[in-house]
Parts: sequence; C-alpha cells; structure tokens
Amino acid sequence: MSIMTIRIVVIEDQELCRLGIRTAIAQESDMELCGEASCGLEGLELVQSTNPDIVLLDIGLPDINGLEIATRIKKHTLSKVIILSAYSSQNVINEAFACGADSYFLKTTKIESIKNAIRSIYRNEEYLDQAIIKRFLELNHRQSTKIKGKKYNELPTTQEIEILKLIASGCSNKEIANQLFISISTVKSHTGNLFLKLGARDRVNAILKAQSFGYLEPSPQDWRAIG
Repeated sequence: MSIMTIRIVVIEDQELCRLGIRTAIAQESDMELCGEASCGLEGLELVQSTNPDIVLLDIGLPDINGLEIATRIKKHTLSKVIILSAYSSQNVINEAFACGADSYFLKTTKIESIKNAIRSIYRNEEYLDQAIIKRFLELNHRQSTKIKGKKYNELPTTQEIEILKLIASGCSNKEIANQLFISISTVKSHTGNLFLKLGARDRVNAILKAQSFGYLEPSPQDWRAIG
C-alpha cells in the first residue's frame, strides 16, 4: 500500500527559519516541500501553481500581512494553513483563526510538534500548540476587562496593525497616509481606535502596550524618541 505524500509550501521571510523547516521536511518520507517563498505575493503565486496540501505561513511578511494571505488562500484554494509566528497575543491568534487558519504555532515550538501538526491537519484533525492552549487558559479570565466601556479583547483590524507598525517605526500621520494610500483623517481615526483598544494614552504608550500584547516584537529602539 503506497503512503500518501503531504505536499507543503512554506511562506516565511527568514532564511534561517526556512532552512530549518526545509531540513525537517526532507527527513520525512511522507512529506514533500513543493516550494518556499520569502514574501506574500510570491507565496500566493506559489500556492496557486503547486496546489499544496499544507501551507506553513508566517504573519510578519515584508509586503502583505500574513493574515491577509491566509484569507486569500482559504478563499481561493483547498490548501490548509498552519500559522508559524512570533506573535503570542490571544488577539492575534483569534484573528488568525477568523481568517481561516487551521492551526497556529509559535516559532519557538519544537519542530517535531509542527510535523505532528502537519500530519494531523492533513487528516482533518485539530492540532494546536500546547503553549497556545496554555495562553488561552491564562488569559481567558481577562476577557471581561474593559477600557472606557470597550473590551481588551476587541481585535485591531489588519490596517490598524499596519499603522501600528508604522507608528513604531517613527512615521508621522502624513507619512503613514502616504505609505498606505489613505487620508490623514483616516490615519487619525485608526490611531484613535488603536489607542482605545490598547488602553493607550499616546504613541509611546501604545507601542509599549502593543509589545506586551504581542502585536509588536521587542525592539532596542528608544520609544521615548517617538512623538
């Protein structure tokens, strides 16, 4: 009886991470790497041309938010999506599943667990990172915490997250508007929503809270220099 081969595509911008996944997959007789991409658009084209069973997808891609990529993959293909991310925020994880992700793993997860997840998801079985399950349990009691009548667990939109990253890079409202092709008033509106959802009083506070919630990775940059 022949063994079914699980065909996999990796969309990840970090070469070292791709190398580790590539090496791990090569050791498995029931897995085949169809291709890998370092950005979202390239990854979408690869998925469309190869029709993989599983897509291992990073969220923090250089061109398009990985959650948008997940949405497009689930809308236009039959491929299953496993998110591999450095973001451990429950809000981000919730949004990933809302975008159609079949599973979510932190990049610190052992590769053996990820390979087990690939096999389980391929068989239409649920498989979730144990660290994620623990985080859900730890944060569950906070879901009723409110800020000015709004809950902490309200999710920033994909565009709000993009604006958050640009704020963290020190961009002004005008620069953000130019990069995202939106009006300055729209930037201000999104920024106000972000402050409310994060419980932040200004840009510096928003960045610090975004780090603690997992929306931004820690940075050596001095946030006090951002105004």
